[in-house]
Amino acid sequence: MSRSAPRELTDLLRRYESGVQAVATATRSAVVDEIGPCHETIFQVYQNNVISILYSTTEKRMKDNVCLVVIYRDHVNLMFPRGVDMKDPRGLLEGGGKAMRHVKIRTAADTKRTGVRDLIRQAKKRPDLGKPAEPLTKVVTTLKAKKAQAAPKPAWPKLF
Repeated sequence: MSRSAPRELTDLLRRYESGVQAVATATRSAVVDEIGPCHETIFQVYQNNVISILYSTTEKRMKDNVCLVVIYRDHVNLMFPRGVDMKDPRGLLEGGGKAMRHVKIRTAADTKRTGVRDLIRQAKKRPDLGKPAEPLTKVVTTLKAKKAQAAPKPAWPKLF
């Protein structure tokens, strides 16, 4: 299975600095390595200059969501929708919400920290996740974008 980022994602990542692009693609690779064939849905959130990528076991991206990769201007969050229920012996999970927890990824090397991939594998084993009608053989990527939208705004303010 190819671990390279799809064109839909690489095109969107161009508005970020190269360091953030590297962190985003490394985080995506770690997720795909651990959960295997899945549904990958890319959302553009222009108002907040954020890209969200949802990884799910079926086409029901919210109900069967394993994790999310959320790309900000200067870092990436690896988010777990039921993170509050996860075992985290390394203390990597952050957040105080009702259910969601995240691991902040600032460098590509952070994806190799002890425990990060364990959390991804643990999230994939959640008992309430649906199974696809037919087994997937690859990552199925979908880009969710507004129709007839202008070019993406840069992730940082224009100074000149």
